[in-house]
Amino acid sequence: MTDSESLAVFDEAVVRTVADENDVPEAELREALAAHQRTMAENPGVEDLVYEWRKRFDDPVLHRTPDSYVVGVPPSVWEEFRDYMDLEADVFTALTAVHQEQTLQTGAIAAESIPPEHVALVVARSAGSTD
Repeated sequence: MTDSESLAVFDEAVVRTVADENDVPEAELREALAAHQRTMAENPGVEDLVYEWRKRFDDPVLHRTPDSYVVGVPPSVWEEFRDYMDLEADVFTALTAVHQEQTLQTGAIAAESIPPEHVALVVARSAGSTD
């Protein structure tokens, strides 16, 4: 999956707005988004990762389309990505904010449907994924 394909799950306006609100260069935020999607796709793979989250957490899949999953996970999942990717605090904050805002902007998920103490994470699926 190319970076363009993995970033297609994020609305351009959401990325731009979050970058502005967090004083993070838009290009840097886009690179962090792409790197995060690559990390999930390559290690261990999107379908395997979502399967693992389903085993570890109570019903984490909030929404699924042929192009993406939206999952609600504990903050520790995000913290693992932050540490693994060695993200600066401001970029990490903006990265997680894009996922939260994109989740709410889809209109398919109400804020109340994200379990308390969990955060949203949008995962791009490869073209060959089955539903």
